[in-house]
Amino acid sequence: MRILHVHQQGRFFGGVEQILHDTAAGLAAQGLAQALLHDDAAPDDAFLAPFAAHGRDPELLQRFRPDAILVHKPPQEALVESLSRRCPTTRMVHDHDLVCLRRHKYFPVSGRICRSPAGIDCYLHLCFVTRDRTPGALPVALRSVRRQRAGIAANAGVRTFIVGSQWMRQSLAGNGIDPDRVRVIHPIPAALAAPRALPPAGAPAILYVGQVIRGKGVDLLLRALAVTPGAWRATVVGDGNHLPACRDLARRLGLEQRVRFTGRVAHADLESHYASASFTAVPSRWPEPFGMVGIEAMARGRPVVGFDAGGIAEWLRDGDTGLLVPAGNVTALAAAMARLLADPAAAAAMGARAARHVAAQFSHQDYLQQMRRTLEDTV
Repeated sequence: MRILHVHQQGRFFGGVEQILHDTAAGLAAQGLAQALLHDDAAPDDAFLAPFAAHGRDPELLQRFRPDAILVHKPPQEALVESLSRRCPTTRMVHDHDLVCLRRHKYFPVSGRICRSPAGIDCYLHLCFVTRDRTPGALPVALRSVRRQRAGIAANAGVRTFIVGSQWMRQSLAGNGIDPDRVRVIHPIPAALAAPRALPPAGAPAILYVGQVIRGKGVDLLLRALAVTPGAWRATVVGDGNHLPACRDLARRLGLEQRVRFTGRVAHADLESHYASASFTAVPSRWPEPFGMVGIEAMARGRPVVGFDAGGIAEWLRDGDTGLLVPAGNVTALAAAMARLLADPAAAAAMGARAARHVAAQFSHQDYLQQMRRTLEDTV
């Protein structure tokens, strides 16, 4: 079987690109030819390594002659409509872009998670007003629900949708996509092909790993840390446009001596950060489509304290592999962190159970086999 992937990027950028690359490499190792149609003027050779063919010209479809198309994040929705007319098409919905004007699925004023389809609530909650970071443009842009619905309709020819959680499946169903066309497959990267649980940490330490953007809730974590008792230290690993604001907030909360911001680090260097952490915090403001960082932490024997946002509850077992608290509740987040800090033995036991849970339920090879079966069924 020959598979043509479709994605905006032709380089490593974030979690979506890592999953795309690992999927293509894994299926190529099984003898399935892979190609990539992208819209990147400066693609990266390391990212392109699994692909027998790649390019920006849509006529790559004619040259490569795939048996199936796997769409990730397309340059535009009209391309999906065009391609799905020419070849059996599956779409992997990695985030909320397809159904949300703001792309984040939480309301900008209240911060509450949105469970509504693209429609009147987008106007009632001011979700149609978004930032425009285009140089020289006005700082705001107005988005159209009608255009968003047209983008969803452009996927009518897609035979199967793949999502990372039941929460995402329900979100697509709420926007008119038949749930029988949607399969839940947890996106497990190759880095977890052979996870290694680490021994418990010695000193009380809290770790955050991920992008530092508003949707990831690092500011909520800082506010919770400000009222968390104990002689703890915290590390924030990651970069993003919210990092300066979070550094400033830490200073204003009097946390600058207790919270360290490392910026972005290489994936291989994360091991030392996990090794020194008592647990990992996942304080997401947006509903996580899956929440891969929590799986990575648990695979290393670290319990997770996280908000019940999106797909997090589908892998975080409250009181067993970590602690799950109501979404956006800073007081509850602080209490959960204080509970684990006060009982290192309980935290270590949760971490051990977390590692066993990941080993039993979240396999990269299982992920590849489910992806292959789905593509074969689509054809």
